[in-house]
Amino acid sequence: MRKNLLLVLIALLGCFSASGQQNVVKVNPLGLAFGAAQFSYERAISDKGAFEVSLAYTRINASFGVDEAKATGFGAEGKYKFYFSSSKEAPRGWYAAPVVSYSSASAESGSSSGDVSAFSGGAVAGYQWVFGGGSTGFALDLNLGAQYVSASTSGDVSGVDIDGILPRLGVSIGYAW
Repeated sequence: MRKNLLLVLIALLGCFSASGQQNVVKVNPLGLAFGAAQFSYERAISDKGAFEVSLAYTRINASFGVDEAKATGFGAEGKYKFYFSSSKEAPRGWYAAPVVSYSSASAESGSSSGDVSAFSGGAVAGYQWVFGGGSTGFALDLNLGAQYVSASTSGDVSGVDIDGILPRLGVSIGYAW
């Protein structure tokens, strides 16, 4: 009985390690430097396609002379990556992806407060490396693209009038399994 159980476990382990990396969790190191945490999960659903979802949280405290300002926000994003390489399987290699995202932030300074919300949609092209030949590895994802952004404000927030096309740059590092 123990011998059969051991053989089944070894066979299952072999199946999982033979399939390579299908999942990637990533963080944006540039965002962390500016007070924003963005975490992403990517799952390869075919040899040439993967779905990625991201959640972001921002908290910024700033001082302007005597005034102090605080802002907190959250965001969510979705991508479907089309991988092009004939020699590599998703989640590795060159890709293009449509992107849609929503974010919302609240700010307050003294007796003033307000909200900003933004919706964006666009496309990116990039390359994702997964280093490590076994069942786990380190991932680096770089992408560049454009997005249409529409932002609205409420409360005392003014001067935020975004309604147009903006560039988009993405850098993420993570762990693949």
